[in-house]
Amino acid sequence: MGRLRVTVGETALRAEHERLLRTALRRGEKDPESHLGDGLSRSYSEEALVVARETWRRRTVHEHASSAVFSRLLPQLMEAEATLDVKTAVLRMAMDELRHAALCAGVVAALGGDPEVDADLRTEPLPEHPGCTPAEVALRNVMFVGCMSETVSIALLTEERELTTEPLIHRVVDQLAADEVLHAKLGWSYLGDAWPRLADVERERTIRYLPVALGHLERCMLGAMLLGPERSDAVRDEMHALGVLGADDGREIFYETVNAVIVPRLGDAGLPAADAWRNRIAQEQ
Repeated sequence: MGRLRVTVGETALRAEHERLLRTALRRGEKDPESHLGDGLSRSYSEEALVVARETWRRRTVHEHASSAVFSRLLPQLMEAEATLDVKTAVLRMAMDELRHAALCAGVVAALGGDPEVDADLRTEPLPEHPGCTPAEVALRNVMFVGCMSETVSIALLTEERELTTEPLIHRVVDQLAADEVLHAKLGWSYLGDAWPRLADVERERTIRYLPVALGHLERCMLGAMLLGPERSDAVRDEMHALGVLGADDGREIFYETVNAVIVPRLGDAGLPAADAWRNRIAQEQ
C-alpha cells in the first residue's frame, strides 16, 4: 500500500507538464482544471456526498493505474511492428489517464474529501499470451482495452454527462468522455488494420480467445459495479448531479453496450463475436 498523490510537483519539470496540459492534452477551449476551485453550486445531502467522494476516489485510483496499461502497450506494439501513429497515440493516452487521475482527485477535493488516497500502487503486467505471435499479443490487448473496456467507458460517461448537473463536475465528465472516444478509437482502428494481416492460424487462435476476453470483461465490469443499499429517489438524483451512476444503471448500460455496439462492431471486423458472447467464459483459462 502507498499514498497516491496526483498533485503537480515543484520540480524543474513542472513547466513541461503545464505545457503538455495546454497543448497536447487540451481539447478545444475546455479547461476543467481551472474550474475545480469554483466550489459546488448548491448543497447536497451527506449521504450523496459520501457516495460521490468514494466513487471519485475509486476513479482516481483506476485512472492512475490505467496510465500504466497504455504505457505497457507500447513495447508490445513495437514488437508487433505497429506504425508510428499507433505508438504515438498510445503514449498520448497514457498521459490522458494521468490527467484524468488528477481531475478525479480534484473532484474529490471539491466534494469536501481528501484528494490523496491509500492505495495499492503496484500495477499489473499486461497478459503475454504464451504461444502467440507478437502480432496476436498486441491485437488481443489493444482489442480488450480499446474495443471492449474503453467502449463501455464511453457509454457510461455519455450517460453520466447527460445526468451531471453540478457545473464543475460536468466539465470533468465532459473531458473524460471526450478522451475515451479517442481511447476506444485506438482499439477499433488497430483491429481494422491488424486483423486482415494475421495469418489463418493467428486468426483461429484469436477467435478462440474471444470468449475468454468477453467473459473477463463482464467479470471486471460487474465487479466494479457492486450493488449497494437502496437509495431514495432524492439521493439518486443528487448522485446523478454529482456524476455518479447507480450500479444497477451501470450494469444495464454495460449489457446494452456489449449487445448493441461491441458485438456488432467486432462482427463487422470479421470476428464471430455473437457466438463468442453467447459462449463467454466466466473464468479465464
